[in-house]
Amino acid sequence: MSTKVELNKIIKLFSIFTSKKWIEIEGHDETLKKFGELIETLDDKQVDLLLELTDRYTWITYNDYQSHLRNILKKLFEERLKNIERLFIFPIIKPSNENETKSGHAVMYMMTGVKASLSQFDKIEVKTLESFDDISPENLKLSDKDYIILVDDFIGSGKTLENTLLEIQKNDSIKDNLSIASVVIQQVALDSLNERDINCVYGIIMNKGITNHYLEPDLADKLAVMQKIEDKIPKVKDYRLGYEKSEALVTLIKTPNNTFPIFWKEHVHKGKSIKAPFPRY
Repeated sequence: MSTKVELNKIIKLFSIFTSKKWIEIEGHDETLKKFGELIETLDDKQVDLLLELTDRYTWITYNDYQSHLRNILKKLFEERLKNIERLFIFPIIKPSNENETKSGHAVMYMMTGVKASLSQFDKIEVKTLESFDDISPENLKLSDKDYIILVDDFIGSGKTLENTLLEIQKNDSIKDNLSIASVVIQQVALDSLNERDINCVYGIIMNKGITNHYLEPDLADKLAVMQKIEDKIPKVKDYRLGYEKSEALVTLIKTPNNTFPIFWKEHVHKGKSIKAPFPRY
């Protein structure tokens, strides 16, 4: 890539940062620098695709969480909670991750903080549930004045959610008094919930970054370009196009592995490790 072409790409990248107001986010300069270093290692077609995807990318900050969770709670109240006396909140997690702190836990505690500023919830007792034992039939019996929500900041393929729902279904007192709440959800997961008539409230809905944005023959070409990009990334087999091929384009407090790995996983160029713009760790 010539110096002039590279400069034009960097200018376009900065324009994206500006238009999306990322330059107002603390630490954006380091992220912009990593993007620049990444661009230097890619060919023209690869950079063009990277910039197209970046233009559709969503970077959610802590303040964004507050805003989305506030709107989610307000919508839940209007649609489901007006006659409820107790609201239970449980994180979307796998039973195998029960003893780990996951994003669902963070959202659960943020949500309890946000609800304190909403007068609609003054007369609703809100309780957080920590373990699957807490939602077992022996320990949780919901009445018609109770409601439960399963929360997370991102639902991608929906696999983790399915694990949580399998445990929830063991409790017969949890039926229509259940909703899913997520800051971001992929369309494929939302479609699955809608098909089963499971209520879901969310802040942002996202489509697949490549598959849902191009038609043939461009689609095949874009996927081939991404494959070449991902060939540069070590140990990427399980994450090509994002976990479960989710093709996500989002960074939250932590970038989900459903996002294209070029955005969060280091790759190698001429023997040198190139850091990702939105690393997971």
